[in-house]
Amino acid sequence: MTSHRSATPGDSPESAPSAAPSSTAAPSSSAATGAPPAVVESLDSPESIAAEVSVQLEAFLAEKAAEFEAISPDATAIGDALIEFTRGGKRIRPVLLWWGFQLAGGDVRAGADTGPSADVIAGLAQAAGSLELLHAAALIHDDVIDNSDTRRGRPALHRQFEARHQRSGFHGDGASFGVSASIVIGDICLALSEELFERSQESLGDSASARELRAVVRRDVMVGQYLDVLAEVIPLGDARIADRAWEVLSFKSAKYSVEQPLLLGAALAGADDRQLAEISAFGLPLGQAFQLRDDVLGIAGDPEATGKPAGDDIREGKRTVLIAETASRIPADRLEVLAARLGDPDLTDAEVAECVGMITDSGGLAAVESFIADKHAHAATIVDTWAGDGAATDSATGAAASAPVRIGPAAQERLKAFARALSYRSS
Repeated sequence: MTSHRSATPGDSPESAPSAAPSSTAAPSSSAATGAPPAVVESLDSPESIAAEVSVQLEAFLAEKAAEFEAISPDATAIGDALIEFTRGGKRIRPVLLWWGFQLAGGDVRAGADTGPSADVIAGLAQAAGSLELLHAAALIHDDVIDNSDTRRGRPALHRQFEARHQRSGFHGDGASFGVSASIVIGDICLALSEELFERSQESLGDSASARELRAVVRRDVMVGQYLDVLAEVIPLGDARIADRAWEVLSFKSAKYSVEQPLLLGAALAGADDRQLAEISAFGLPLGQAFQLRDDVLGIAGDPEATGKPAGDDIREGKRTVLIAETASRIPADRLEVLAARLGDPDLTDAEVAECVGMITDSGGLAAVESFIADKHAHAATIVDTWAGDGAATDSATGAAASAPVRIGPAAQERLKAFARALSYRSS
């Protein structure tokens, strides 16, 4: 088995920019007239974006919780669980959606604090919040699929409802009740995600392009989840193990965590196809670097930082790029040991540590660190191009072309700092 060839961005199908749907929104004046695009001098801070999104998200969920309670007092647990599950977090996807809107020329802060400007802020926060609900639905189901005990340092939702079953003295199997309740609540969360996005359109205006992108986000994360489930039952010696790992990484996480939120925000601002392509060229490699770092942390991360036990990905049997790179490098007898242990929830800490040693000693970890560096560097180069003199190179012809995204030094630094944080988990 050979190492996966997509260490360099653009080398394989999963590394190619997403096919951006045609935008039906009116193009920006610069696109229509051929004038240079306006320079985006700054981007709102992640902290201010998170605050705006949290306000809209909590208000929406409180409204829904009241509706659940009106149906039945017993349904109060649904709203309480969702409010608590979605509270806090890094808000990475909302931040990127917001920035995609700004990078495409969307004006968030123009005018007074009331009137059209306030409507845009509320609508953008609702669209961003809808991604948080989609993410929450995926995490709730993911924890059930992986039989995870914890999420963000707290009991996973199905474990919380299992404990509720025990406290309440219910009949039947508590674990089964917890799983069933979490599946249903995850489905409710997904439905609420769609409802909140629809609500955002009332403030931002209906965009066929954004609707189409939103459907792509939902589709890709669900298909990626299935590919992840499939990958966990495929033998490590399978010739396509590396390709499968990159498919899961790209479609389950990299796209919907970074690239697609940026694209969705840009579409909401009326981005044209060239702007979407430029933003995709930045977002996908950064999303891949982000997930590759998660894969590293899932093997050898600090439990206090990750909220998961050390080596959890080994016990869960994740066929990540890191595992695929290791499998391609270790002797057959060691591969047999790794394959036997991968997915065993009862591994001792010593057995997990031995697996981590295989991953490190084989060169698998070094290969993934190299992938991360390459993907991060590619994303950073795009940012530098946007901050340059407006000249970019058309990948098909090699000819110089006017860059559809232009940013000032403050926006450049903010994007590059965020890219470093995603790729290396720096503060």
